[in-house]
Amino acid sequence: MKVFFDSNVFLKYLAGVEEAKKLVDRVEHGEWEGYVNDIVVSEVVYGYLRLALNISRYKLREYVVTHIDRVEELLKQDVYPLLANFVNLPINVSIDTLIQYMTSYRLLPNDALIAATCRFYAIDTIATFDEDFRSIPWLRVIP
Repeated sequence: MKVFFDSNVFLKYLAGVEEAKKLVDRVEHGEWEGYVNDIVVSEVVYGYLRLALNISRYKLREYVVTHIDRVEELLKQDVYPLLANFVNLPINVSIDTLIQYMTSYRLLPNDALIAATCRFYAIDTIATFDEDFRSIPWLRVIP
């Protein structure tokens, strides 16, 4: 089964949430084919750095610039191995499609890009803890 994974699943996994671990494990054990896009990768990297470093979004840029070796170490140690089992799909979304998904399903831009990516690649299941995706009639939300 093809399943797109939202960033919140990975962030909860990295925070030790058991329900998220069970979802990711299904990809790691070959039960599901796991997919992400660049939006998810970016959100996971950003969210993980904020979590791991316990730093505000306003201080993150300064920390990245002054501690790049530590940032690289964290990402290679925790984020890269986690995302390595997932196929990163290119985003093929026009501004018209983005606006359509935002207005039709009442989504923020990143969620609209995720939904449009799922539709473009014929993925009808998304693993997410975000209730907003439940407004999309053709997208099955798990858990």
